[in-house]
Amino acid sequence: MTAMKRLPTAVPGLDQILHGGLFEGGVYIFEGPPGVGKTTLANQIAYQALAKDGTKTLYITLLAESHSRLVQHMQGQTFFRPEAVNSSVLYVSAYREFEEHGLKAIIDLVRGELSRHQASLFVIDGLVVENQEVGSNEGIRQFVHGLQSVASAMSCTGLLLTSGGNRALNAEQTMVDGIFAFEDYVYQWRTERRIQIRKFRGSAVERGKHTFCITDQGLQFFPRLEGLEWKAQDTELDRRLALGIEGLDSSVLLGGVAQGSSTVIVGDSGAGKTLLALSFAAQASPDEPCLLMTCADSPRDLVRIGQEFNLPISEAIDDGALEIRWEPQEDEGMDEIGHKLLRLVEESGSKRFVMDSLAGLADTVAFPERGYRFVGRLLRELKARGVTTLFTLDPAALQAAAGKAAADGLMAWFDNVLEISRTAQSDGARELNIKKIRGCRVTRARFQLELGASGLTAS
Repeated sequence: MTAMKRLPTAVPGLDQILHGGLFEGGVYIFEGPPGVGKTTLANQIAYQALAKDGTKTLYITLLAESHSRLVQHMQGQTFFRPEAVNSSVLYVSAYREFEEHGLKAIIDLVRGELSRHQASLFVIDGLVVENQEVGSNEGIRQFVHGLQSVASAMSCTGLLLTSGGNRALNAEQTMVDGIFAFEDYVYQWRTERRIQIRKFRGSAVERGKHTFCITDQGLQFFPRLEGLEWKAQDTELDRRLALGIEGLDSSVLLGGVAQGSSTVIVGDSGAGKTLLALSFAAQASPDEPCLLMTCADSPRDLVRIGQEFNLPISEAIDDGALEIRWEPQEDEGMDEIGHKLLRLVEESGSKRFVMDSLAGLADTVAFPERGYRFVGRLLRELKARGVTTLFTLDPAALQAAAGKAAADGLMAWFDNVLEISRTAQSDGARELNIKKIRGCRVTRARFQLELGASGLTAS
């Protein structure tokens, strides 16, 4: 039996969620509240399919809004091609036919226009299922069945955009090939756009809810990181990497932490976490560079701290050994940050990664529910790429961002857990408590750190 032909959407992240794209001959419902991105996504698929293989799209609207207005909204998107309007992306209004003759007239219109233009994709935008003029559940069932018959007979793919609601779902669920549910999730003062593939015939998909954003480039989806299929990677990790603290690497850590391991530095604000992280980052080289993501201090501030304690941060940046990315806490979703992080690591070829601090991840909508599993998968992905990681964690900042304290379970994901704190003896004195070091024999668990002109030294 011949396998069904896929229609890749070319929308970042969406084909990954769908395991390859839509199917030819399928009819898919996009349901969700107004403004969530359904129309933008349908146009994005239409114009990007055109860019790939010359596919024609029939775009039918049931709204009173003029097509010129719809096209004006698309002009700010990078995927939009003005020369394709009404030549390759054909906009047709069915508002009058729908008002006068109902849903059956829409099916006849779709069949006739598809045959005339030989389009491979059709979109019906503006079906308001709560509207009594749409008809009964039986009428909706017949409408969806008619669209599916047209799509199958003419080997094209259909997208039905609706405001959703529960009234018509029973009829639609039994007929369509897929239901994509969009939502604008509100959490306190913030919102997060999410999608759930509630039904998808012919293929497995990434289940659960996934976040997405709308930019000038259209929609971009971020598959839930911990839900992705794990692809084992055989990476040889048999070296040690120095943390950069005199007296610590040589006598206590026996040369440094294990390659590919993950370390978290726990301490209150002002304890010296960032300085220890900079010491680790300064050990990078152009052959094995380091990527440092900071949520609080700007790159200029970190360079200044390096100069103050004779750490070659500025020199490492100039040599290409260190890249600092400033990611101030904004309304990015947790998966958006995670996918960006992994992409930057791969693009830069980094073998060291520093995040200062973990509270930047915690200050996201989904962290209270999923942060534990997300961090575990993120560390696993970095290790599979041969990256040695170091995170800083301020318990008070994490609690303020996530609304709860760092659980012991979160610390369990890290190979190495170090606690740093001030001492009462002097302003420059710190105490380091080694809570856990995986794969390394530690001669003692507590010792003093002195904060001097050359940074931190262990004794």
